Amino acid sequence: MTSKFNAKSTADQVLSGVDLKGKRFLITGVSSGIGLETTRSLVAHGASVVGTVRDLVKAESSTASALNAAVQGGGSLELIELDLASLQNVRSCADKLLAIGQRFDVIIANAGVMATPFGRTADGFEVQFGTNYLGHFALINRIESLLADNGRLIVLSSQAHRAADIDLDDPNFEHQEYDPFVAYGRSKTATSLFAVEFDKRHRNRGIRAASVMPGNSPTDLPRHFSQEDMEGLFENVAQARAEAAFRQRSSKKFHRQRLRRFGLQSWLTKTKSADVTLKIAQSHRLMTPQTRLPMA
Repeated sequence: MTSKFNAKSTADQVLSGVDLKGKRFLITGVSSGIGLETTRSLVAHGASVVGTVRDLVKAESSTASALNAAVQGGGSLELIELDLASLQNVRSCADKLLAIGQRFDVIIANAGVMATPFGRTADGFEVQFGTNYLGHFALINRIESLLADNGRLIVLSSQAHRAADIDLDDPNFEHQEYDPFVAYGRSKTATSLFAVEFDKRHRNRGIRAASVMPGNSPTDLPRHFSQEDMEGLFENVAQARAEAAFRQRSSKKFHRQRLRRFGLQSWLTKTKSADVTLKIAQSHRLMTPQTRLPMA
């Protein structure tokens, strides 16, 4: 097994030579993107994965690659319905898992939405905060007893947490103009802080929790972003990293390279949105030092 990896390392390379037979994983959001690829690689190396999806019928076809990998690699994939935007559905999913009673060695909180138009969950919360944070918070705390001693909780975060603090006075944008990226940043700040606190509370069982920034992956997650918003995002991230004393290439060439990694070459000639960048930068400056988390 290779001991050093880089931004181009694949999941299969990371797991090369690793036998995961007998290990159980719970992964939210396995029908596409990072969740699907994580699942595919794990089951290909013998792991047993319970994957959550919003639509079981649609997921049968979208997870075909992972199911085939399970057959070839000796692992298994079981799908279970979960809608993180409905706390009633979250409780139903959690109770099903509790009734089965099988423990998990690892829980990966992967599912999420990004920069969506304004909306509310079934329970009245702003969609991104409710889905990315509250849904996972409710699910994981309800099934905490199923996480084995010395187990791991992995929470998918984002460097977008640098864009916004959590506004406890107005978490649902009832008294301020809605900004999709600020809302996303708030949700990711919350998930990161959740991982920190979960780690503290359950370390006595040998459990460790980590908030993980997955890098820039060309998935369908940023489908709600406009062209200008994406460029503004990269500019703000470069600024935030520099302020945090991280070495960062901030040239136009670097931003163009990042856009190409997202498959957004057609956006390169578009003008940058000064308004979006300014909003994000102002939000970042309002954050307190205590809530500015280190880069994952």
